[in-house]
Amino acid sequence: MSAARRWPLHPQPAPLEALSSWLNRLAQLYEMPVTDLLKHNLGLVDLAVPADLDVDPLTEMLTALAERTGVPLVQLRSMTLGGWVPWLFDMLPVPLQDTQTVFDTYVRDNSVLFARGVGTHHVLRYKQGWAGPWLLGYPAAWRACPLCAADPERGTDLLWRLALVSSCAEHRCRLRDASEVRATVVLGRDIRPEPLEGPRSACCALSSTRSASPRARKTLTAKTCCTRSGRKAGTRTARA
Repeated sequence: MSAARRWPLHPQPAPLEALSSWLNRLAQLYEMPVTDLLKHNLGLVDLAVPADLDVDPLTEMLTALAERTGVPLVQLRSMTLGGWVPWLFDMLPVPLQDTQTVFDTYVRDNSVLFARGVGTHHVLRYKQGWAGPWLLGYPAAWRACPLCAADPERGTDLLWRLALVSSCAEHRCRLRDASEVRATVVLGRDIRPEPLEGPRSACCALSSTRSASPRARKTLTAKTCCTRSGRKAGTRTARA
């Protein structure tokens, strides 16, 4: 049995990049859809490509990818949400019959707010659906950073799939709907990110409040405000 042939083009995944993002970049190099890349180039017969590659893809598929790209299997597994079981998730995906139990564990495990048996019991409605702990439901699950999307060599982070992550740590702007961001990039339109509101200095807070006198606002803005001038506090001197 001959060894699997290494793909000629196989860029390495970026740190924290999601598996689906990396596969999209790979498929673009070969000018084919991700589904065709996996179905016809991994040597696996009747491979069923999952609709969401970031959840818990088959080990056989990841093993074949490791052989053809040189990326270690353990790294490929960590690029999926399933690779974070049991550290972040108790189980993934959550079977329908275990949904209520996993939900109760998610909201009550290690609770310090109520004594045992005191808190109310919430029943999860199956018709509403529940993606699982820390996860967003569809289509909100797919988000992207507008500034990262403008770079064709930049992928999307796996952490952006988590509900508790709402911004890009690199660009300090809020994540937006991935389809909206993608359409903006394809159409060549300007992307206007929504910056995070960082902590303001006392001078900025006082200069923007209505209770401060006009002279106080002018003095603070001219002498010490660093956000409007782009300089450090104390570098400007107010004119008499």
